[in-house]
Amino acid sequence: MNLIPMQSQNAGLDSANKMVNKVSVTKFIQREWDIEGYPNYFFGADERLYRFDSRGRMQRNRRVLIGSTWGYILKSRFFSLTQLRPMLRRHVEPTNHPTGI
Repeated sequence: MNLIPMQSQNAGLDSANKMVNKVSVTKFIQREWDIEGYPNYFFGADERLYRFDSRGRMQRNRRVLIGSTWGYILKSRFFSLTQLRPMLRRHVEPTNHPTGI
């Protein structure tokens, strides 16, 4: 089972307009589906799209509506759900032991 920690930091103003300290939240995401041609993007077990940014942090990509079509934006390119479905591959855990011995 591949669990990936996701951290998010939230800061905001409380009711008295005083700055609130940052809160760090760690959430474990299980990688279920990889997207062929886009190794930094994947769907988690919670059926949401995530990506790794250039710093190695995990970011959640939101589903967007363009015209009347729902889809996701991968590397500045829009993919409808119909276009994205054939690109999905089940995530396979890498083995730690050598094969062919």
